[in-house]
Amino acid sequence: MSEKSASILLAAVIIARATSYYFIKIGMEGLGVFNLLAVRFFVAVILLALLFHKRLHPMKRSTLIHGTILGVVFFALMAFEFMALKTSPSSTVSFLENTSIVLVPLLIAVTTRTLPTKAAILGVIITIIGVGFLTYTPGGFALTRGEIFALSAALSYAIVILLTARFAEEDDPFHLGFLQILWIFILSTLAAFLAETPRWPENHVEWGVVLMLAVVCTGFGFTLQPVAQRHTTPERAGMFCALNPMCATIMGVTLLGETLSSYKMAGILCIVIGLTVPILMESRKKKQLQ
Repeated sequence: MSEKSASILLAAVIIARATSYYFIKIGMEGLGVFNLLAVRFFVAVILLALLFHKRLHPMKRSTLIHGTILGVVFFALMAFEFMALKTSPSSTVSFLENTSIVLVPLLIAVTTRTLPTKAAILGVIITIIGVGFLTYTPGGFALTRGEIFALSAALSYAIVILLTARFAEEDDPFHLGFLQILWIFILSTLAAFLAETPRWPENHVEWGVVLMLAVVCTGFGFTLQPVAQRHTTPERAGMFCALNPMCATIMGVTLLGETLSSYKMAGILCIVIGLTVPILMESRKKKQLQ
């Protein structure tokens, strides 16, 4: 797969995941956080196993280990995301969660023991200002419980991006995608029995939400992300996360009736600038070196 094709696939994956905010909001009106996660990923596991069972074996031992690691971190990401959406608008959650874009180069700098680029530092500063605006209330700056969960999801997603890039170099990316979905199902099922009273969806709305989340957002989005990332860089993967909050905000305002205050609009603008300016600076620098 060419880098251009991988970029198109990655963009489609991110957009598919963006629609999940809308369906999660609807689904959690009747189902618990972990209950919805468990049913969603159960359906996704069954569908993938039925459609691609021949593609799933043989599987290397290292792939099993790496897929398990990805599954655990992705479970944390999904749990934080769902709990954030329980109390905060989808637009706020999506923008805070996708600050992972600026966390990726910072984590790369920490793990490689190199200083971040000027573009990365500038992006972090502008994005932090945007987060401040998003979390501002008339009484001052204060992070709500939902916003803390969203930022925790952002850190988890940045770790997932880096781990996926590393593991996809030596393991079958499709195997990794399936294993992480399997582990999210297992862990969310355990959490549902421990913290909630799990049940199956009871009406066509709940089943419709589960099927959309399982087929479009999970089966397509989660499974093919490692495939796309294998043919591109983690930095570029992080850049495409900017599509997620934009799509989620549009859906939140038009379909969920969410409102955006002037402070939230300012925060969104700063985050968009913080996400895009480093990309433009790095692109310009590369052209000058050629």
